[in-house]
Amino acid sequence: MKIACVVLGTRGDVQPMVALSKGLMKKGHDVTIFAPPENEELVRLNNCRFVSFGPGIKKAVGEKPEKQKGGVAATISLKEGKKLIGDQINLLPGLIKNTDLVLGAGIVIGVATAADVLKVPYRFVALYPIILGTTHDDPLKNRIMFGFGRSMMNILIRGFINRKRNKLGLQPIKDVWSHWLGENVILACDKEIIAARKRVAFPFTQTGFMLLPSKNNLPENVNTFINSGKPPVYIGFGSNPIADRDKYSKMFEKVRELTGQRFIISKGWASFPDTDSRDIMFVDEMPFEFLFPKMTAAVYHGGTGTMAALLRAGIPQAAFPFMGDQFMNRDQIVKLGLGPKTCNFKEITAESISGAIRECLTNDNYKKNALEMSERLKDANGVDITVEVIEKTVTRL
Repeated sequence: MKIACVVLGTRGDVQPMVALSKGLMKKGHDVTIFAPPENEELVRLNNCRFVSFGPGIKKAVGEKPEKQKGGVAATISLKEGKKLIGDQINLLPGLIKNTDLVLGAGIVIGVATAADVLKVPYRFVALYPIILGTTHDDPLKNRIMFGFGRSMMNILIRGFINRKRNKLGLQPIKDVWSHWLGENVILACDKEIIAARKRVAFPFTQTGFMLLPSKNNLPENVNTFINSGKPPVYIGFGSNPIADRDKYSKMFEKVRELTGQRFIISKGWASFPDTDSRDIMFVDEMPFEFLFPKMTAAVYHGGTGTMAALLRAGIPQAAFPFMGDQFMNRDQIVKLGLGPKTCNFKEITAESISGAIRECLTNDNYKKNALEMSERLKDANGVDITVEVIEKTVTRL
């Protein structure tokens, strides 16, 4: 099959789709990844075909760090959102003609219409179950919030999409969220961690998280730092935009003083300055499968991809979430006994980070449960299962 994989989001959205694309290519399929420009190096490094498509998310987030509570979507105005959807509808059909299947991930609300233009199947790949909506068993507050969000999408965007579809000779859609997710969502996250419920709003098939093996080992200077003292604690907040870098740099130094620990701190999208010391090393993107097993614990934002890598490394973890799936992931960490309950990212302090680190390092149950979970996941292969689901689904159409 010739497959177009369209992604709009952060690295956490793109990297699993690169893993999936490699799995599809291994089975003989022809795959092209369409993603924001900052992902070109990652995609090409993994020998996948890349086409720059969509705005630079890293640039947009960096320009509006004050909106960090709302995540990527908060950096996009309604006008910008309509342009984004319009580009997906207007431009994609010409770029992906002769495609047999369209896969979408992230903010790809217009991609299903592009697939309709070409009369080819569309499948949405989700990395966390919260996007599937609520059930009748959920608290009333949660059901109201989801219903409100879904209604607002219809009020703000449905007419715009249907005008586009009318010009293209396509039937109107009734619900934006349903159109975005398609007829059967591929839910690529581990059942052992978060099993989706059967009575959620949208149909799905759950496969497993799609890890992308690294092309590189740890840099020599990182190994040297790790081996120069007691094993460090990892701190990283992924694609979180940080408005005040100096504030957090000072916070990390205070955490070092309060805990007496050594740290490897990921710069992430905050681009912290290179202010390494004997006990703190700031690093760029690292191969998690080699780094995490050498850490004693991890403090992070609760991102699904980082969580999956940490679980396989078998170390305690503490998540300080600030958007979307990260809150559910934090709850699961606590529920599974993998780490302590923490505050939200917007309330984070040196004291809260230090307290979480102490709990991770002194609670033997966290280490025991983390090692047991690592053992349960050691043979999990979300890529192979997802590829199998895709092949079977398309064959039936």
